Amino acid sequence: MDNENKNPLTPEEESTPAQEAIEPAGPESPAAEIPAEETQTASEPDGTQGEAPAEETSTSSQDAADGEPPMQDEQEPSEALAPVPEADTEKPQKPKKPKKDSHKGKYRGISLAMTAGFLVVVILLNVVVSLLAERYPSMNLDLTEGHVNTLSDSAAEIASNVQNPTTIYIMASEDIAKSDTLLAEYGIKYSQVSALAEKMAERNSNISVEYIDLDQNPAFASEYQDDGLMTADVLVKTDKRYRVLAYTDLFDVQYSQTGMVAYSMVDSALASAVSSVNADTLPLAVFDTGHNEMMDTTLYKNLLTSNNFETQEINLLTDEIPENAQLFVLATPATDYTPDEIEKLEAFLNDESKASDRSLLVTFYPGQDALPNLTDFLKEWGLDVQQSTQVVETDPNSYITSDPSYLLANQSGDITLSRATSDYGYLLMPQSCPINLLFDERNGITTHTLATSSSSAFLYDGTEESISNPQTGEHTLAALAQKTITTGEGEATANVVALGSTFMFVDGIINSNTFGDGRYLTDLAKYVTGTEGETIAVETRQVQTSIADISMSLLQVMVFGLGIFTILIPLIVVVIGVVVYYRRRRL
Repeated sequence: MDNENKNPLTPEEESTPAQEAIEPAGPESPAAEIPAEETQTASEPDGTQGEAPAEETSTSSQDAADGEPPMQDEQEPSEALAPVPEADTEKPQKPKKPKKDSHKGKYRGISLAMTAGFLVVVILLNVVVSLLAERYPSMNLDLTEGHVNTLSDSAAEIASNVQNPTTIYIMASEDIAKSDTLLAEYGIKYSQVSALAEKMAERNSNISVEYIDLDQNPAFASEYQDDGLMTADVLVKTDKRYRVLAYTDLFDVQYSQTGMVAYSMVDSALASAVSSVNADTLPLAVFDTGHNEMMDTTLYKNLLTSNNFETQEINLLTDEIPENAQLFVLATPATDYTPDEIEKLEAFLNDESKASDRSLLVTFYPGQDALPNLTDFLKEWGLDVQQSTQVVETDPNSYITSDPSYLLANQSGDITLSRATSDYGYLLMPQSCPINLLFDERNGITTHTLATSSSSAFLYDGTEESISNPQTGEHTLAALAQKTITTGEGEATANVVALGSTFMFVDGIINSNTFGDGRYLTDLAKYVTGTEGETIAVETRQVQTSIADISMSLLQVMVFGLGIFTILIPLIVVVIGVVVYYRRRRL
């Protein structure tokens, strides 16, 4: 029995590697110390690897008990000889799915949100700027050559001082008025009218702008039939009065050998119209038309109208001088006045029932026919005009255009026409008659010099002797006589003004920016009517519009090109990028 239970493999016999692999562990083997339950638990697979069927396990155990080696599966030797896992090895874990990087998703969401927010801000900024530019036209940069879309200082001041509701009606639809298609065939930039009118309205809530399409609203024109409203005209209106500006009042188109050139007068025209319709009263300037007047008074009338005067024409021979007239103009008469007409002039100047100042203005030119009745009347006021004589210069610095008769006059300091200025720059008085002052003061009348020639001038009377032996000296070119009139309400001033040059009223001089004639004549008219300082003087400003394309100086180019687009915007982008980068690193 002992031999039967004895292991057939004697100790002396070598065991094969396969036998060693299936030999039960001895008492010193660590595996023998593992309880059956723990061994079973340790041997239990966790579903991933090493799982063996129950039948195979049972068969192997039985074979071992019978002392026979277990049947080998057709497996690789390495698999069959795999060591038994030790008891203290960790339990195999299921492989976990890789987790998504939550930080990357968070960054991506922040980036998308910032991009969307930036686009929203840009869109909102664009909308806000557009709305503000429409509400506040001054936000639009004026890059035109002559700054024709910018209000002058006087126009801005007039707009700011408006106290009455004032409406500027533009006779065109808004789209057409702002598109520069209106009057474009004349080289006119009509959008200037809308730009300046809206900037006036921006400065003062009492001013409003309306667009009237006469084709769609013919009833509007029917209310002003006597004015003949047309497309492109402008009507400025208050409860006191209204004034119509034709496109010729807004723009001046001149033709030359080089072509057609358009000039803008929109700024001064709108300013004068707004000022005149808001004035409490307007002085009336009356022009006599009954003596073949040789001076074209159109430009002078426009100048007066632009500076808050009303104008009217009468025939002194048949008509009476209006009661409210303050300035009566004799524009270079070709025929003499009758005694009745002289009496009307005397009554006008000496009227004690009028409390306002009143004045007579007479213009002359060399070679004018003798006017004995008018000459005698002027002499009573201390003024003697030498109509047969002309003042000529010998100093080239005192005349222009290579014509010694085109005199650059000196303004006298005897009378200050305006408190705002005493210097009118170049005062041009072409082909002027000399005026002699007969006395300084007599019968309450005082005489004053307004303008003189230089001391290098001489008198030319048409004789050879006056040229061969010129007597140079200073000669008076414009003079003023004054008298105080006692009225029922106080005192008023009567004035008589004699101007030796009728050519200072012609186009190219009275409207020129080079010469100060326009401003001088405006201030003279206000001075002799006592209206100086009541309203802001508006200078007729002509600006060429055909070159009103964008024109930037070198400084502007550097500011916009280099400063903003090359430096500022990239710098802002870099700063934003750095801020975003460091904010992300902290997340």
